[in-house]
Amino acid sequence: MNRKYGLISLIAGLVLVLGVGAVFVFSQGSSEVKGNGEVEEMSPQAMKKFMKEDGTGFIIYSFDEENRDTYLYSVKKAMETHEVEGKEIYSKDPRYDKSKDQHYYGVAQDPDTLAVYKDGDLKKQISFEEYEPSQLEDELDHFIGTSKEMYFSE
Repeated sequence: MNRKYGLISLIAGLVLVLGVGAVFVFSQGSSEVKGNGEVEEMSPQAMKKFMKEDGTGFIIYSFDEENRDTYLYSVKKAMETHEVEGKEIYSKDPRYDKSKDQHYYGVAQDPDTLAVYKDGDLKKQISFEEYEPSQLEDELDHFIGTSKEMYFSE
């Protein structure tokens, strides 16, 4: 009876090890920024924690309240095309301490920009205000596509 339980435990252990190993192997070749175009609005403290612990991906730093929805729509559309997701920190969030700048929350980019970070380091950014709304979607599409290829491909 003891041998039977020992054998069952051994088989269960092997299945567990193989399962974990398979997940590890298959996750090694995947992009770190996959997604479906969603943008997660994060509290300033959550952004600070994310940037400290991971800091990899596309980050929007929203400042202009009047144009925020337009900018987010354009970013989401481009992200959906490239199957990535992003995170947003919004300077008008009531939890955003106005006496501190964006660096306090872990982001180094300018306001009203989309930036790409790798391990907490700002790689490059694109300003929403530099482009007419009709051009912005194309520019964001190009920015996300080249950033994904440059920083997150195998």
